[in-house]
Amino acid sequence: PMAESNPSAVVRADSSSVGQKRKLCSLGTGEIVHVLHFVAEESKVEQFERTVQELAHCLYHLEAGVSDVRVCHPACGEAIFVVTFLTKDDLEKFRCGPEKDALEHLREVSKQGSPSFSKSGTLMPDTHTFASLLKYLKENVKGRCHDGHDVKRVQREMAKWFPRREEYEKYILWDQSDPTKYTRNLIFSNEDLDVLLMCWPPRSRSAIHSHECSSCWVVLVEGEVHEVQYDMPKLDKQFIESEMRNPTGAVGRCTKLRQLSDVKLCAEGLTITYANDDVGVHRVENRSDEPAFTLHVYAPGLRKMKIFRESGEVFVYAVASVPYHSENGSRTGLWRKDTHPDGIIDIEAWNKLQQGMSPSIPPTETPPNPPALDLK
Repeated sequence: PMAESNPSAVVRADSSSVGQKRKLCSLGTGEIVHVLHFVAEESKVEQFERTVQELAHCLYHLEAGVSDVRVCHPACGEAIFVVTFLTKDDLEKFRCGPEKDALEHLREVSKQGSPSFSKSGTLMPDTHTFASLLKYLKENVKGRCHDGHDVKRVQREMAKWFPRREEYEKYILWDQSDPTKYTRNLIFSNEDLDVLLMCWPPRSRSAIHSHECSSCWVVLVEGEVHEVQYDMPKLDKQFIESEMRNPTGAVGRCTKLRQLSDVKLCAEGLTITYANDDVGVHRVENRSDEPAFTLHVYAPGLRKMKIFRESGEVFVYAVASVPYHSENGSRTGLWRKDTHPDGIIDIEAWNKLQQGMSPSIPPTETPPNPPALDLK
């Protein structure tokens, strides 16, 4: 399987300027929290308490543009109002109306006649650091096939990850002999899953591939990529028989690929996608002029997959293993100039098939004769 790339593409030395980065609170609902803190004049505590009680009653009954109201009462003579709005516009309308009325009522009974503290900002969402995400994946992604995974639940948790450069920078390793290749950098592996950081040079893309029994979650880290999914094609009998004889080196043909979707993963939009062989086959592409990074979770780890080529008709073969450019932030030394990121290919078999020749069958494995047909 051969990675496809633009030979003129060059990875920029300073990859810290990659694309538009997500902001932490962009992972949340976008609600705005507004906080007001008041302290009573010492001689007017009772009047202050009564006023706060009346204001709290009014605030608890606000509905339009408000998603939550909380009034904290730390002690007599002190009150904290916490109001959550759907948008900044709703907050501004509140400031011009109900808040002005509240301030007027509290002016005579509060110290300095105004809030001792006032602040507003975006509601911080529940998010993962990379360490907490990896812990979640280790504890919750189990099994030997994708049909045992709670795909949506895992996808929701992965979407909560807020990538911070210092958490994954050690895994950003490019192919020094060929900067146009994308690289596969292993972060974690056990019997249930592999976690990799993929580094995509400008204009690079993977081959179209399947995932056998594995789930494949892809999360955007930096930059932007496209994921193109295709319906799983029908394989010819020759390939199926060849795969039975040679599970990791079969070559054959299939029907032309039918595209199902072409989605863009970017900071301001969709940031996660999923595939398995029931969903279809896919490829990942960096169509931009900037490097991009994606986190891939394969469960279980890929040990074999089929690669699909587009050349009028589509050809397919299986791979024995998928090489990693690095493991745990260190280069493996196994990635050579002639290594292709998508796996190990049977060059001789591929070339014969492209020339219209059938792959040779070992002498000891003579194909059986087809059964005789009774046409009477």
